[in-house]
Amino acid sequence: MSIRFTGTPASPGVSIGPAFLLNVEEIRVKKRTLKTGEEVEIELERFNDALEKTRSELESISEQVSDIIEGQQLIEVHILLLNDPSIISEVQNRIKNEQVSAEYAVSAVLYDILERFNAIKDPYLRNRSVDVRDVGRRVIANLLGTETEALSTLKSPVILVARDLDPSQTAGLSRRQLLGIVTDLGGSTSHTAILARSMGIPAVVALNDVAESAVPGQIIIIDGIHGNVILDPDDEELDFYSRLKKRYNIAEAEIALNAESPAATADGKRVELSANIEFSLEADQIRRFGGYGIGLFRTEFIRLLTPGVEDNEEMHYRAYKHVLQTMNPEPVIIRTLDLGGDKFLSSIPTVEKNPFLGWRGIRICLDRPEKFTGQLRALLRAARHGNARIMLPMITGYDQVLKVTVMLENIAAELDREGVPRGDIPQLGIMVETPAAAIGIDILLPYTDFVSIGSNDLTQYTLAVDRGSPYVSKLFDSLHPAVIRQIDIVARKCREAGKWVGICGQMASDPLAIPLLLGYGLNELSVPMTLIPDVKEIISVIRMSEVVPLAQKALTMESSDEIRKYVLDYVRSKYPDVILDEIHREKIDRGR
Repeated sequence: MSIRFTGTPASPGVSIGPAFLLNVEEIRVKKRTLKTGEEVEIELERFNDALEKTRSELESISEQVSDIIEGQQLIEVHILLLNDPSIISEVQNRIKNEQVSAEYAVSAVLYDILERFNAIKDPYLRNRSVDVRDVGRRVIANLLGTETEALSTLKSPVILVARDLDPSQTAGLSRRQLLGIVTDLGGSTSHTAILARSMGIPAVVALNDVAESAVPGQIIIIDGIHGNVILDPDDEELDFYSRLKKRYNIAEAEIALNAESPAATADGKRVELSANIEFSLEADQIRRFGGYGIGLFRTEFIRLLTPGVEDNEEMHYRAYKHVLQTMNPEPVIIRTLDLGGDKFLSSIPTVEKNPFLGWRGIRICLDRPEKFTGQLRALLRAARHGNARIMLPMITGYDQVLKVTVMLENIAAELDREGVPRGDIPQLGIMVETPAAAIGIDILLPYTDFVSIGSNDLTQYTLAVDRGSPYVSKLFDSLHPAVIRQIDIVARKCREAGKWVGICGQMASDPLAIPLLLGYGLNELSVPMTLIPDVKEIISVIRMSEVVPLAQKALTMESSDEIRKYVLDYVRSKYPDVILDEIHREKIDRGR
């Protein structure tokens, strides 16, 4: 009898294949005490040998994943953790002072560190505990002489089943080895999810206890579209998902066929339809989905993946270079670090009652220029490899833009003095995320080259609604009259000033919002790349001659319900499937 599980869809696609169970050692080991000073010296030497062996393993993995920048970044973080003098010293002190074995000292130190990580409220930081656990397991495995590289023995593709995957294991995975990944733990921002999406491997995470239930070699179905996993499927389930897989593959083929056709309305108006990305490797797939350039490259994750090396200019440079070369000559809008709110790092400690109203985005960067400079240097160096544009988050005053402009000019001169190759200073744009920026857009436009409306934050700040709050999230509504009126103001003022304006956030892929956004004259929509084909199809049935008056009429309405019903009638008349297709609605709900 089949067993069904439902988890979090982490990477789209459907796969059917045999299970490969990966068992990862726990970091807690039995205490072994030492009796003599000679034994202490032996344990210290064993610890040093294990560090060296682990270092060699990580360097070998780094070479294997040389074509995956995020994979290299993960391994570099692990090497840095392995070389951390404070951790090494703490283990050595435990061996000497408590007279315990090296493996017990390592497990005790790591247990203490993980306890501290678990107390961190920031989910991004808390998730980085897997890096510490991964390094610890490797060192302990080398001390105990156990085998950790089971993945390297795979001879035919399988579905990998695990309680969780260590980052270095995930970074070393190959498309040729895997049909898919399922794990008990993890989330949409976990290493497993990130790299599975980058490699195009279907994955479902957060399944709770699938690893306990699975049997090696057992046939498994992964539905990475809806988050379903079936162990030992019956004939009816195999038939259904085989057909679903075929339909998905046909849809993928159609996407590929239509990828080169531009996004255009039924009456011939071209629209720039760009992709949102978080990782450089995602750029490799944008053209396959039919996207034009990148409207939002979120760079925080480079820093969040590497909390110990947040100012590593080279790491940023490599990521930007890859994306720019891949997309050239199409534009790539790179947003500078948008830390703050729920994305604080330990190197920028702060305690605020209202973090979303506090120290975030450009405010942190300008207050800590020594941390911002490395990113700007990397951006200028990478700019010679493609069509780069720089976008500043959380702008509320023109003085912030001027300060960054001066910084870029000074850094360009510094690179020239050092003889470091660089590109021209890219166009400098701003995100409109607050009512201050929207209402005062005419004040900001003389100092900026382009504008991108961040619809999620603009809605949040306009309505004073934390969309993550269980109490008020239902009030979050981008079709609220106050939100669409600000979008109209920004678009109109940009058009009058001859400035390019785009939009990113969930609203850009909402079937009901798209007619309004085009009606207000936005030049570009930036959406998750997997939604590009759907949005392109929606655009194709819209007529500008119809949506311009529709958008103006919406500005006179008094509630989002009234606006929603009005636009819904129009969309249904043009393309019923956009609204009636439940799967599409689910995809929109999961949009970034």
